Amino acid sequence: MGNIAFTLCSINYLAQAKTLFESLRKTNPGWKFIIGLVDKNDKNADLSFLQCEIVEVEKIAIDGFKEMANRYAVIELLTSVKPFYIHWLFSQYKDAENVVYFDPDIMVFQPLTRLENSLQHYDIILTPHYTTPINDNCLPTELHVMQTGIFNLGFIALRRSENTFRMLSWWQDRLKEKCVIDLSRGLFVDQVWANLMPVCFDKVLIEKYPGYNMAHWNLHERMLSKKNNEYFVNDEPLVFFHFSHYSPAQPDSIAAHHDRFSFVTRPDLKEIYSEYNKALIQHNYFQLRPVKCYYMNNEKNKRRKREMETFLRTALPDKWKGRIKKMIGK
Repeated sequence: MGNIAFTLCSINYLAQAKTLFESLRKTNPGWKFIIGLVDKNDKNADLSFLQCEIVEVEKIAIDGFKEMANRYAVIELLTSVKPFYIHWLFSQYKDAENVVYFDPDIMVFQPLTRLENSLQHYDIILTPHYTTPINDNCLPTELHVMQTGIFNLGFIALRRSENTFRMLSWWQDRLKEKCVIDLSRGLFVDQVWANLMPVCFDKVLIEKYPGYNMAHWNLHERMLSKKNNEYFVNDEPLVFFHFSHYSPAQPDSIAAHHDRFSFVTRPDLKEIYSEYNKALIQHNYFQLRPVKCYYMNNEKNKRRKREMETFLRTALPDKWKGRIKKMIGK
C-alpha cells in the first residue's frame, strides 16, 4: 500500500465523502481511502452505505483535543485536526509512502499518475487558488484570497520524509490554538499557515497544473470541455474538481460567496455540476445534512467571545483589556 487518500468531515458531510470515495475508487482502485470522522455517531445514523474505512477522531488520540473542541467552532475543529490525521496515518500504515488529503466536496476524474510522479521528487505539494490575476470586483476577490490563504488546503499531498514530519510537527503546534477564523489577526483556519510552507520547508511543489483543484475561485482562468466522455481544463485532462460551497438545496448556484459566473454565463459547467448533484442526492445528502455534529456546541458563545476578543485588540486601551478578558472568561 503505497498511497493513502483521506478526507475529514462530520456526519452531515458524508454524502460528499462517499461521492469522493466512489470517484477515487473508479479512477484509482489501487489507492486506500479513509474517512476521518470528526464526530460521534451518537444518533446511530446508518453509515453502512459508505463501504470504506472510517477513523473517528478520538481514535487518533490528539493531545489536548478536548480543549480544542471546547475552543473551536465546528469548521475550525474540522480543519485543525488535519496534520494530526496525516501524522497518524503515516505512523499507522508503515508501508504508506504518500498521504494525500482531499476535501470531501471533491471528485477525482483521472488516475493520479502525475501526482505520484511528483511525489517522487517533492515532499509537499500545494495548489494555489489561482495563477492569473483577477481583473474585476466580483467575488471572490484577490483580497479575499490574500486574507484566507494563497493555497487552497482542500488538497495537500505529502511524501514520507523527515522534512514532512518536521512540517507536520510545526503545523500541529500552530493549529492547537491558532486554527481560527479571525481575519483581524491574519488567521483563517489551517489554510493561512500553508503560506509559510514553501519558505520554511524544503521540497515543496507549488502545482499550477490547471487540471488540479478546479473550483469556483479559479473559473476566470479555466474553461471546461468534454471529449470522448472525459473532462478537460484548458485542453488538459481534469484530474480533480472541487465543488466548494455547492449545495443541491440551491442547485442553480455555482457556489455560495461567488457571483462572478452563473450556469448561464458558464454553460461548460452545467454537466459536471449536474452529475455531482445527482451523486450527492443518491448518497443521502438531504437525509444526512440536518445531522448536528457531536462537537458542535456553544457555537454562538464561541462566536461572541471571538468578536469580543477582536474588539479588545482593536478598540480598547491596553489598561482595560486585562479586566474585560476576565469578564469574558479568557
